[in-house]
Amino acid sequence: MSRRKTNRRSKSSAGKPAWGWFFLGNIVGGFTVFLLLHYGIAGEGKSSTGDKQQAAKPAVKEPSQPRFDFYTMLKENEVSVPPPKVAKPARHQQTSGPAQKAPSESSRQVYILQAASFREATEAERLRARLTLANLDVKVESASDSRGTWHRVLVGPFDNRSRMAKARQVLAEHRLMPLVLKRPAN
Repeated sequence: MSRRKTNRRSKSSAGKPAWGWFFLGNIVGGFTVFLLLHYGIAGEGKSSTGDKQQAAKPAVKEPSQPRFDFYTMLKENEVSVPPPKVAKPARHQQTSGPAQKAPSESSRQVYILQAASFREATEAERLRARLTLANLDVKVESASDSRGTWHRVLVGPFDNRSRMAKARQVLAEHRLMPLVLKRPAN
């Protein structure tokens, strides 16, 4: 035999429906608001309309123009700021001779792009040939460390960034992500 399932309400909610509580709450709240508006929030026992009429009379006696004190406060709190110190550009004295040319040449930097590095010299030479056909100034440099000998494919040197950017674009077309190296000019 099959049992018939029935919905049984719990004893606590069976007494009064939810809409009844909602309706009762609205009535009590509305009556409270009515009393507060009728007798005033302070509960002085006078109607709110009488208070408004009495309060309006003294307001007419006061000046109708607003009073702004912050203008005077701003003048009192004014701070004087000294003018900024501006560094004047240094003037270079033009003297003839090797003494002046040596510092400017030693401080000059050139950019070199490292396209790739290989353990095998044949792979480095193969990439050097491909990049030379792409009209780039390429050389292979060998370096030894504790892990062995590495053959680096270097493009450059470039004396300004715009030429270096063009070479990077050519290397990107060959699917290479070069490293930018800064070295002093020789």
